[in-house]
Amino acid sequence: MWYTGVLAFTLLVFGSLTYALLSRYLTWETDYSLMSKGDEVLRSIRVVSRPLRPQAIVLPDVNAFSSPYTFLQVVDVGGEIVARSRNLADQFLPVDGETLTRALEGKTFFETKQVGNQWLRLYNLPLYLGDQPVGLLQVGRLMHPGLAILARLRQILLLLGLLVLVLAASLGHLLARAALNPISRMTRLAAEIGEGRDLARRLPHHGPMDEVGRLAATFNGMLARLQNAYQRLEEAYASQRRFVADVSHELRTPLTTIRGNVELLQHMVESGSPIQPDALADIAGEAERMSRLLNNLLTLARADAGFTLERKPLNIGRLLAEVARRAPFLGRASFSLAGLGELEGCLVLGNEDFLKQLFLILLDNAFKYTPPEGAVTLEAALQDREVEIKVRDTGMGIPPEELSRIFERFYRGEASRRSGGTGLGLAIARWIVEQHGGAIRVSSSPGEGSIFTVQLPRLQR
Repeated sequence: MWYTGVLAFTLLVFGSLTYALLSRYLTWETDYSLMSKGDEVLRSIRVVSRPLRPQAIVLPDVNAFSSPYTFLQVVDVGGEIVARSRNLADQFLPVDGETLTRALEGKTFFETKQVGNQWLRLYNLPLYLGDQPVGLLQVGRLMHPGLAILARLRQILLLLGLLVLVLAASLGHLLARAALNPISRMTRLAAEIGEGRDLARRLPHHGPMDEVGRLAATFNGMLARLQNAYQRLEEAYASQRRFVADVSHELRTPLTTIRGNVELLQHMVESGSPIQPDALADIAGEAERMSRLLNNLLTLARADAGFTLERKPLNIGRLLAEVARRAPFLGRASFSLAGLGELEGCLVLGNEDFLKQLFLILLDNAFKYTPPEGAVTLEAALQDREVEIKVRDTGMGIPPEELSRIFERFYRGEASRRSGGTGLGLAIARWIVEQHGGAIRVSSSPGEGSIFTVQLPRLQR
């Protein structure tokens, strides 16, 4: 419709200009013909001098200058007809007082007047005897031929315009449908994908990379992003379900132990039996375990909420020395330090409390899975722009199939399930390392031990 409307406006402007130009040309041609005829008659007029009489104007035979559509008439200053062409018959060219006044003022001018049902173009030319106007020469021409041509042109423009508009509207409709068919197919397929939630489907397009091709590519890209987002959402839901199940399991055990020991203590009080210290120790131990679990969950919840650690320059060597002093109390395996002297005066941008928590988590895991006759080592080394800290143990090691998942929340392998724990420590450790702009990785061989490597960017002096 827009295409047809624009074309209609274009045709209207073109037809109007064509009509106006032709009308102007026909008027100019008529005026030029009348001027030529009037000048020709004027050159044929003679002025004669007679003895004892004033000069007189001798008019030529005006019939010699007339034609079927051209008429001539001469009137005097009083408006009386002096001569006229025979093709006027008993008619005469219109002349009124205003016309005579303008002629007596010496003006040559054109007029368009209606005579009956005909339009007449008049050229008025004043006649002079010396410097004195004595009459008026009128040359008239019927405008019927020109008006007939303009009427025919109007009909032609109207009919051709309507025909062109009908053809243009029909072809425009067909072209629009052909152009929009691919988009209609895309709409149907998109609706099917939306109803079936089959985000793996894509919109087929084998044509050029035009507007439709770019639309298909953009939509397919959006589907790919939606598919990835949906997969991540499904994984998040699955992780959330595992999270709830693991938390429920982790809380159920200490709560069951606490409840059982409380009932035992109540029974002892009622029966007058002495209170067993073991029951109180179990309650305290399980309460401490729940407290650790809740603190770890709080840490991970803050991480999920986008919490950012407050960091400041600190001496990493001094921090590791403090961690090393507490390490022997974490287990019975032997503990040693290596390379700590290289870190003297080395600074990192970090949070002291969370970095201590990071290395204590790694050392606690190392002692937990290392037998008493084994060894745990804390190694430090300076790289070009980083500080590299390794926690090495000679424990049971980690199976290769579990290495990619040990940093997941609540994930525990077969060995870790037998040793207890919540499966949150390494997830917290990874978050702390990421908050410090570093990296953590693990290498392990079953039966030979594991090596956890932490790399932190150092401050350049």
